[in-house]
Amino acid sequence: MSSIDRVLEAIKASLEELQKQDNISFKVSVDRDASVVRIYGEGSDYIKRASSGLGEVMELAYTTAEHHPYWAILYNASETCKTVLEKWESNLTADQISEMSWRCDEIKMALGRLER
Repeated sequence: MSSIDRVLEAIKASLEELQKQDNISFKVSVDRDASVVRIYGEGSDYIKRASSGLGEVMELAYTTAEHHPYWAILYNASETCKTVLEKWESNLTADQISEMSWRCDEIKMALGRLER
């Protein structure tokens, strides 16, 4: 049994006990390839989970040096995704659409630099 499976078993046992005692609802997800266990509370939905995962991507984009060849692609794509998720249940403003269009242009330029 892998270490991630042992961690998962311990977490599930603890969460099942909480569910019995306090009627707490949860969902557990594991990504064995990445050695990541996620626990979602009852207030979690697809948009909140996507935003949480995007937070990890954005942290990578914010901490990657701008001279990295993929930085502009990652940074601008993640910023665009952030805006989309924030406005998922409402309309994008003209300014947001304009900014996303500019970010797409930045991605295209970064891809063009990679082709050279």
